[in-house]
Amino acid sequence: MGAGTLPAWPEWMTLPEAAAYQRAAGISTLRRAIHATDAAEFPPPLRAKRGAKGVLIIRRVDLDAWVESLPDA
Repeated sequence: MGAGTLPAWPEWMTLPEAAAYQRAAGISTLRRAIHATDAAEFPPPLRAKRGAKGVLIIRRVDLDAWVESLPDA
């Protein structure tokens, strides 16, 4: 990887990978969003599923859409 080249992020990410990728929320916020049911509350719901060995994984496009849905600071 050359200077200034961004890493290639996988299509599916674990919570630590997702937190590092988007930098808008930490692991605990992502976990709360995954378990959220009310879109009017913060954080809004985030789609995820269980991967190998029950590890929560998030699809990159779902994470991108979730970050875009967050209110401006």
